[in-house]
Amino acid sequence: MGWTPPTKFVVILTFLFMVLGIFIFMDIVMDIWDPFLPTFDLFGYNGWFIIALILFFLTWFLFYLGVKLKGL
Repeated sequence: MGWTPPTKFVVILTFLFMVLGIFIFMDIVMDIWDPFLPTFDLFGYNGWFIIALILFFLTWFLFYLGVKLKGL
């Protein structure tokens, strides 16, 4: 099964997801922008960390789909 280069839309969308995920992750770990993100607890876990993990997964998954599926 061959592959196709992803479209510009997929590349830009995955880039935005990755940048947003890295921004949230850096905010949690480094506490640089402490007043920027409010506290968000989700079932005893940091909700922002879960959102950052979901964004990282979406980045990988959308880029994978953009390479494997033609016309996406």
